[in-house]
Amino acid sequence: MEIGFRAHDIGKFDSVESLASTIETFKKRSKIQLALNKVIPSSPKYTEYTPEYISSVRETLNAHGVSIAIVGCYINPVHPDEDQREDHLRRFETSLSLHKEFGCPYIGTETGSANPDCSYNPLTFEEKNFSLFLSSVERLLKKAEQYGSTVTLEAVSRQHTICSAERMRRVMDTFKSDNLKVIYDPINLTSWLGMEEPDGSVRSKPSKEAVEKAIRHDLDLLAPYIVAIHAKNYILDSNGWKIGNKALMEGVVDWSVIFRLLREYGIDVPVLLENLNPATLKETLAYLNTI
Repeated sequence: MEIGFRAHDIGKFDSVESLASTIETFKKRSKIQLALNKVIPSSPKYTEYTPEYISSVRETLNAHGVSIAIVGCYINPVHPDEDQREDHLRRFETSLSLHKEFGCPYIGTETGSANPDCSYNPLTFEEKNFSLFLSSVERLLKKAEQYGSTVTLEAVSRQHTICSAERMRRVMDTFKSDNLKVIYDPINLTSWLGMEEPDGSVRSKPSKEAVEKAIRHDLDLLAPYIVAIHAKNYILDSNGWKIGNKALMEGVVDWSVIFRLLREYGIDVPVLLENLNPATLKETLAYLNTI
């Protein structure tokens, strides 16, 4: 599996050239998740994207051995304000239309919540909201099928519309479309209480058996749809709640178990480091080469 990065974790840059040359210092050939406006704040708004501009971004990255694995276009597809939701969907459709220029068919988003900022709201999990989500996905899929690109969804436990592997599989089964795929983030899908042991308890550091139990559960449901992996880690705070934004080597999950299972299930897709620490990135890459 090829190891890459979520580009805006490397930092913010004033040009694509400076982004690409910095990534090249860590790894000679890299896949990235690119959210242009996050990593290059001075880049044009989506309404000003042109095929020529996006092609120049791809060509500059490619010149440094960097290619795009996921185009990050994270929206709230169930935004409670109809006008805001429309703007979000149009932004995603713009990225879908430019996938050839990006050199990547996969346009990725999380699945939003009933709150504008995608924070926790119990209404997120009501059928009314789920139906709204399906309506947004159906609209985006029509555009993806028109352009030959792919809507790529990422689940987040507790707070987002798609908060479990079961709900994600329900979406996949609803549409049965080759233009709909999954970004698998095992830490995002981990319960906010942590990974459960075989006996039902939860430890501050999950055993290998607990990790395997959690990952097998997800892969049994989602393996055929996964086109990218997000790799990060978590710890539990003093109250036993997950803090799920830790760099891969700064948390409690043994990623060697996850890599073993990905190979067992035949999943050979880019693994994109998320919430990475640039200061320890070379050590992380060296560790990953051992597992």
